[in-house]
This record gives sequence, C-alpha cells and structure tokens, in this order.
Amino acid sequence: MESCCKAQEYSNANYENVPVMIETKDISKKFGDLEVFNDLSVKVKKGEVLVIIGPSGSGKSTFLRCLNNLEQINSGEIIIEDEKFNLKDKKLMKRITTKMGMVFQNFNLFPHMTVMNNVMIGPTISKKENKGEVKERAKKLLKKVGLEDKMDYYPSKLSGGQKQRVAIARALAMNPDIMLFDEPTSALDPELVGEVLGVMKDLAKEGMTMVVVTHEMGFAKEVADRVIFMDGGKIVEEGHPSEVFNSPKEERTKAFLNKVV
Repeated sequence: MESCCKAQEYSNANYENVPVMIETKDISKKFGDLEVFNDLSVKVKKGEVLVIIGPSGSGKSTFLRCLNNLEQINSGEIIIEDEKFNLKDKKLMKRITTKMGMVFQNFNLFPHMTVMNNVMIGPTISKKENKGEVKERAKKLLKKVGLEDKMDYYPSKLSGGQKQRVAIARALAMNPDIMLFDEPTSALDPELVGEVLGVMKDLAKEGMTMVVVTHEMGFAKEVADRVIFMDGGKIVEEGHPSEVFNSPKEERTKAFLNKVV
C-alpha cells in the first residue's frame, strides 16, 4: 500500500532533511477565561499527512483555525514555510494564508453560485487570476473529484458528499501548498463519507501536505504518516498510526480508542 510506504519514508533518517511546512512554537489560545490550549508545539513536514484525533472540545478545530488565521493566538509563534505570522503586516498574512486551503465540516459553499463559480471565486477575486485560466483549472479539479457533470448545478441540488467534494475542489483551485481539513465528514450521512475520504486519500498519495482533524479512525490508520491525540488542549500522545492505535502508551489514549475503535 502506498500509504504504508509513505509512512515508512517518514520514519527513516531522510525525514530530518524534509523541509518544515508548518511549525507552531508554544502557541496558546483563550476565549475569554476559557483556555483552549496552552504551549502547543507542532511541526509538519512537506508531504506529510498529520491526523489529529481526540474528543470534542479538545482544541483540535481551534488549532486548525489558528493555523489559517481564522482565529488569532494569544501567545507563541506560527511559522508557515519559514514565514512567521505578523498580524500587523497584511500583505504577509495574505501571502501566508493563501498557501493554505481549508475544508470545513459544513462545506461553506455560496448557495447563489453554481458549482463552477464556487470553485473559481477564490483565484479570480483573491488572487486576480485570469478567468479563462481559472475556468480550465476548475474543470480539471471538478473532474478530479468526480463532479465534472455538476459544474452548472447549484449547491441545493447536490448531496452532502458532493458539496464537500466541491469544497475540496474550491480549496485546491487556489493552488495551495498545504491543505487543512476540519472534520470534513462529520456532517455527512454515513454512506457519503467514503466518497470524500477517497478524494483525500488521492491527495495524500500525490504528496499534498495535509493536516486533518477527523473522527474517521480508519482513515487515520490508513493514510496518516503521524497521528496526534489531543485532549484538554494538550497533546497526550503522538506517533506512527500503528503505534498510537495498536500500542498506545497513555491511559487516556487507551480509554479514548476503546470507545471509538
């Protein structure tokens, strides 16, 4: 299996020479008096698939939103491809955040736009790219996610799985270096989950750097290069999927996995 070979690649000595795409240094986030996480330090290498698991309220989704500057951290540093966040520098922040595509659990498609226009809007509005070139790219991306026959449909005519695949195509249309997935299957009916995970597996095989927050343990086992288990805003355990799932070291990890696997 390709995911197995890829995981082995990330466990050998060459891993040290792979460029770091994402690094957080002791980041903390609060909402008022509520501390979501504190002193969180994570590195993600180029081409790595990092899957974050844990109970609801453990800080997983907030961590992703901080990476994309949808939420601002209270302390610490976030570095994306050697560029450090500086909220006062708007041009820098736009450059950094456009390196990342994000897929949300509730799709966030524009209901008044066709599938094609939903995919095209980012590059044409945010990056001022040529519409003709963007349209050709959008066609290829919709074919990639199996929706080339739906480009003139509106979101209301699509299933949940189709909407999420459009959302993935929309994020990819920005030509990101990194893809962030925030529980992308949690709003889907069970029979629609597979079609979305299939697209994500293909991206992983192509070498896309990915950070995925998910409750899909099968996906984490099969596709992740590394798994982080978070609880209470802390990283309780991390490692290769075979280590975390088959031989967890921490009692809290064991208790969680006994309930969900």
